[in-house]
Amino acid sequence: IPVPVLFNISYAGTISCNTMVLILIICISIISVNSVSSLAPVAAIEDIEDIPVGEPVLVEGGLVVTVLKKPTKCIKQATPGDNLKVQYTGRLTDGAGEIFDTSLKEGFPPYAFQLGVGRVIEGYEKGVPGMCKGETRTLLVPASMGYGERGVPGTIPGGATLHFTVELLSIMDGELPPPPREKTCYVRGDAKPCSEIESNKVDL
Repeated sequence: IPVPVLFNISYAGTISCNTMVLILIICISIISVNSVSSLAPVAAIEDIEDIPVGEPVLVEGGLVVTVLKKPTKCIKQATPGDNLKVQYTGRLTDGAGEIFDTSLKEGFPPYAFQLGVGRVIEGYEKGVPGMCKGETRTLLVPASMGYGERGVPGTIPGGATLHFTVELLSIMDGELPPPPREKTCYVRGDAKPCSEIESNKVDL
């Protein structure tokens, strides 16, 4: 494949399909970062019925979701409670950043998790709902929806913005666990939620 002039650098030769995909991801990431400031945030990514390919969507909290590829037909979308398998690559800062983790290592299985139960960072929990099997998205995750100001020592600096390329391989029905039972307190023989009693306390 002839290589076009990219970023004012010309090169004559051939590149692999994987390299072309990487270039595409980098270009879309740059466009996303430059155009996101003009976007109005949505409350939830799944509220958008059909996300156009290549158009970044800003989610409340600072997450930016961009669809790279869609399947020809979407039979089922990921919803909280579903058990998912994905391939992913995580980079620091943007699509051109240093890779800090990936499921694409030789001999490694796809990453499996249940959506909506806190198994993954908030950027995943809010960026994956609505994905179809075979769909690929990028998630540009602010530190507040990633690993915060502490980061992960030796891997992710504190306050780091993270960029994930996520391909959804499979969706299996699941159920969210029931919410934890609220502790009950007794006041003069009456049973009441402890949170209600605590909120009514007045410091003397």
